[in-house]
Amino acid sequence: MQLKMSFIDYIITPFAWLLRAFYNLGGNYVLALLLFAIVFKIILLPSSISQQKGMAKQQRLQPKVRRIQAKFAGDQKKIQEETQALYQREGYNPMNAGCLPMLIQLPIIYVLYEVIYNPLKYVLRIDSGVLDALKKAAQGLSDKTIASRLLEQSVIKNFDQIKGVISDGTVLQRIEQFIDKFTLFGISLGEQPEFSTLKNWASADKGAKLLLLIPLISGLTSLLTGIITFVRQKQTNPEMAKNPTSGCMTFMMPLMSVYFTFLFPAGIGLYWIFQNILSAIQMVILNHTYSNEKVMARMMVAETIERRSKEANDKLISRGK
Repeated sequence: MQLKMSFIDYIITPFAWLLRAFYNLGGNYVLALLLFAIVFKIILLPSSISQQKGMAKQQRLQPKVRRIQAKFAGDQKKIQEETQALYQREGYNPMNAGCLPMLIQLPIIYVLYEVIYNPLKYVLRIDSGVLDALKKAAQGLSDKTIASRLLEQSVIKNFDQIKGVISDGTVLQRIEQFIDKFTLFGISLGEQPEFSTLKNWASADKGAKLLLLIPLISGLTSLLTGIITFVRQKQTNPEMAKNPTSGCMTFMMPLMSVYFTFLFPAGIGLYWIFQNILSAIQMVILNHTYSNEKVMARMMVAETIERRSKEANDKLISRGK
């Protein structure tokens, strides 16, 4: 078997191996995606905990920030300088409670999607020559240019029409067995939900209608995580929660989630759903385990210990003199 390996392939390999191991373990691609999403959440758990602690520390500093704003009202430059100085003294980095955790996730998300988009390459490890022939045949079925990242999904979707390009019976059998398991409720995860199904509901087939569950569930689970985030923000930073854009994003993100699931194969949408559900569960657990009260209590204990240790050292130094 010969596989073309690019630089990005070497980065993707560990994730591909993991998804392949889960698929071989359960013999089901949907289960493999779920386990894959769980591991992804575990890998990023330290980042999520850091964000949770950062939000608690942000709440603790809010009274001091408000005093600075009141003291230097009208002088925005001075407010920013004093606020930054406060953050430095307290060892607080606003990025840890904001977009830094998301920035850390982006390259990993890219790698994960590459694996999910190309299951024949990364899960089945099909010979690159065979894959190229299948992709060429799949492209030949369409009068439009298919994006390279979607070619494998097109191969899976149209495999019955193009499988004649495979001469090796063993490879043919492996792919057919995989495609049989590349389904949810009998629908191929390579299929893509269509807006036209809504317009032509009466004449649409059952499979097309079932596919619409992907955008619907994706939107609902995204809304769930948005509501949990909004409630958490309201607790930690009431002033920010009053901002109209905060509530707007709570409902805008689910709508965007619904829209984007119409642009990608069902397998990608299913993975987003798993991520949304796991994110909601993680938020609830972290909100309890690392609640503002608990985090701030730990901070106060640590600061008390540090202060007493410093006082004891100062006394020893003064006695030595």
